[in-house]
Amino acid sequence: MAGPEINKSRGNHPMESAAREPLRRRLPVAVRMAFFYAVSFSALGVIVPFLPVWLAHRGLDPIDISLVLGAGQVVRIFGNTGFGRLADRLGERRRILMGLTVISFLSFLLLLPAQGFFALLGAYVIASLFYPAQVSLTENLGVLAAYQRGYDYGIVRLWGSVTFIAATLVVGRLTPMTGPEGVIWVAIGTLGLTAASAWLLPDVRVPLPAVRRRGAVAAFLRNPVFLLFLGANALVQGSHAAYYTFSALYWQKAGLSDFTIGLIWSEGVLAEIVLFAISARFVNRLRPTTLIVVAGFGGILRWGVIAMTTDVAALLAVNWLHAASFAFAHLGAMHFIPRAIPPDLTATAQGLYSSVGISVAVAATTMALGPLYAVAGGAIFAIMAGFCALSAILAIALDRRWDGRPITL
Repeated sequence: MAGPEINKSRGNHPMESAAREPLRRRLPVAVRMAFFYAVSFSALGVIVPFLPVWLAHRGLDPIDISLVLGAGQVVRIFGNTGFGRLADRLGERRRILMGLTVISFLSFLLLLPAQGFFALLGAYVIASLFYPAQVSLTENLGVLAAYQRGYDYGIVRLWGSVTFIAATLVVGRLTPMTGPEGVIWVAIGTLGLTAASAWLLPDVRVPLPAVRRRGAVAAFLRNPVFLLFLGANALVQGSHAAYYTFSALYWQKAGLSDFTIGLIWSEGVLAEIVLFAISARFVNRLRPTTLIVVAGFGGILRWGVIAMTTDVAALLAVNWLHAASFAFAHLGAMHFIPRAIPPDLTATAQGLYSSVGISVAVAATTMALGPLYAVAGGAIFAIMAGFCALSAILAIALDRRWDGRPITL
């Protein structure tokens, strides 16, 4: 395990030695991680909402777009788990993340000349091998650094949420002026900034086992505690698919203005940021599994109310529960992994959580909800409340099954 980053120069005046220290070592670890979260999540705030718009501009129809994005969701499973396993085998994160940021930047350049379905599919599949793995490993490094270096993960992580929504708002304003083609250039620019800022990352390491583990992914998927963790998170995170994909359409049909819909969405992100800011109060008092239980019950109430009414006052009152259904679930997962998973396997666990517990769950739910929304409309949110009820049941079972110590794999 790496020790603290200290000044090793000798025989110099202290002020002279400090001045010669690289900026990476002089800045507090929390500041460096917060800055990296801010830069890297600004790229996410461009890619997630606006890449489909750009693909449509390149001539793809909705079915083609869903196939391209769906292929990316499948491929990221291999990228997330593969690079997570590599990080665990080497016992470090920083150099791998630095490499991933550069490769992610270069892989998105492949999208620029791509024309037609197969070219865009191939370019996006390549990008999806690397960029989601970068995001997953960033989270793993962020929470490991919090435990090793003693900073508040929530305070650092909230800057990613801040820049995500800021980038979304800025690009939303710029797109009418630049046209959809500007989206890919902004995405590439933010990925370039992410690669340039990766040198600030702290060098956080974990001890390697005396005997190299084999079949780690299979071992995770056989472990009942980890499966309960994965299932509880997949259900509560997957329940957001209806919100991400259909809430705006549903509320527009009910007569809500675009401004009101934007206000409701912004309120949810603000709730997430506020919870991250005060998360230490909950993390220090509650088990990670309890946080996931709270997320499940919060989702039941949130989606249940949205299914029953389109009254603006009710929607504004209930959408604060994004802090529960998303942020509590995320905090629970981020603190479960370093406490329940052996240190040399946390990146692999993070990769499985990010790909299966979030990406695949949301993508699969979205695909299933498409035909249902056409028939049932807003009633799909009642189904999402059911997802959260199942999540709460699994999370309660997880809380009872997990003894608070690292699981045996």
